[in-house]
Amino acid sequence: MSVSNLSGAPVYVRYKDHVLYRNLREPVEEAVERETVGWLTKQDKDIMLIEHDRTTSKAEIASGSGSGIILLKSCIIEIHELPLQKTLNCHLNSPQTTNKTEYALQTTKRKTLTNGQGATE
Repeated sequence: MSVSNLSGAPVYVRYKDHVLYRNLREPVEEAVERETVGWLTKQDKDIMLIEHDRTTSKAEIASGSGSGIILLKSCIIEIHELPLQKTLNCHLNSPQTTNKTEYALQTTKRKTLTNGQGATE
């Protein structure tokens, strides 16, 4: 797949990462294989900027800033576009808008044992 047509697209990238070592008797002799997911924001003939976290255009106070990683193209093993939706009004994996909210801590359900009988609700 040509990387030039992926500009602005959400992508999956598998790459060889440089390794920093210190005070080792036997240093690592090969690069570490890593992976990342983000938007291909910028690129030139040598590098790619993959943005992981960014301000949306609908934010009330859009700072225009983001966080990401700059990769050498020569270190990229695999890259492909992710099939995410193009709208901000739906979950990333849902073609339909949903308004479901789930919280990690559900105060109405207890998972403690009562008299050794099991969980109570």
